[in-house]
Amino acid sequence: MIPEGVSMTKFAIGEQVDNVADDHEGGTVVAVFPMVDGNFRYAVDMEGYGALQFFTEEKLVVHPSGTRTH
Repeated sequence: MIPEGVSMTKFAIGEQVDNVADDHEGGTVVAVFPMVDGNFRYAVDMEGYGALQFFTEEKLVVHPSGTRTH
C-alpha cells in the first residue's frame, strides 16, 4: 500500500523510454528526481549523445521494447 500523499513514478530506473518531442529518440532512465510541485523529472542517457538529458513525464513514453534492466 502506498502512503497517502506519496505518488509513484511513471518510469523506473533502467527502463527504456522514448522522447515524444524529438522523433522518439530513445534512451535509458538513470535517475528520477522529485520536484517541489510533486511531479518527477527524469535523467535519461540518450543513445548517441554522450550526456544525460532531463525530461518531465509528459515528454517520455515507454520504448516499444519496454525493456527494464533491473
